[in-house]
Amino acid sequence: MELPDPLAAAVSAYLPAEDVRFLEGAYRFAAEVHRGQLRKSGDPYLTHPVAVAAILAGQRGSRDLVCAGLLHDAPGRIPERFGAPVAALLAGLQRLEDTQDLESAPDGVLHLKLADRLHNLRTIQHLDPAKRRVKSAETLATLVPLAVRLDLPDLGRELSALASGVLARPPRVLAVSALLLPKSARSRWLAEWAGEIATLPTRRRRAGFVAGLAVAMPGLAWTLRRRGRAGQSTALSLGAVAATFLNTGVTWPAAIVAVAALGVLAAVLFARDGAAAQRLRELIEAWRRR
Repeated sequence: MELPDPLAAAVSAYLPAEDVRFLEGAYRFAAEVHRGQLRKSGDPYLTHPVAVAAILAGQRGSRDLVCAGLLHDAPGRIPERFGAPVAALLAGLQRLEDTQDLESAPDGVLHLKLADRLHNLRTIQHLDPAKRRVKSAETLATLVPLAVRLDLPDLGRELSALASGVLARPPRVLAVSALLLPKSARSRWLAEWAGEIATLPTRRRRAGFVAGLAVAMPGLAWTLRRRGRAGQSTALSLGAVAATFLNTGVTWPAAIVAVAALGVLAAVLFARDGAAAQRLRELIEAWRRR
């Protein structure tokens, strides 16, 4: 069984024919042990180890490292014919998963870990939102610096871009309500809130945080447009109270109070600032488009 493209093209560019045949044997074994398995995307599971091996081959990894990429998710014992170096890489990856000790892991194991995470981030849209945020936050905190340390700048940049893209994507209700903010401040606040949401451990707490921010948005918008005035306003104070209240637990009474407060705060804001009428039209149009 020949290697699929682009893996075949990548390894043939720098490995001798004997090593390519060795990798074909690893590919056959991986195809057998993953037969019938599917990823969350519905794709055959084999597409993942092949993609990981292709990433490693793109970095001109050794034959054994590319082989470990093909076999890194294979269940059970790996046949001895693939050699002690491959077995050591796979055992090292398992220890790394168990201990999260990046400092003591060999470079080959770290390369394998980075390639595995890169392909998982490329297909992360198939995970539920909570897992996407956890994986992305972990990537930015630990794996991007690791890629820099291992002198893999291209891989580090892609990891950073993919993970940041997940965390910078705020919930729809927050993105739409943030249209009330001045355009110059909008992206900065959304990025900060997305990072904060990523640290919250439960769906209920994240929902409370988002609902509270939505309620506080008119007051925050009013304050930003009147920076330096003493009246950070009753609107902002009420919004902050609502945010705190909702963040402790979302219930139907709390949701009703939140919606009512948002309506009152928006009415006060629009009455005091004629320019906000345009933002209201943007808000309504955004909801219609979605």
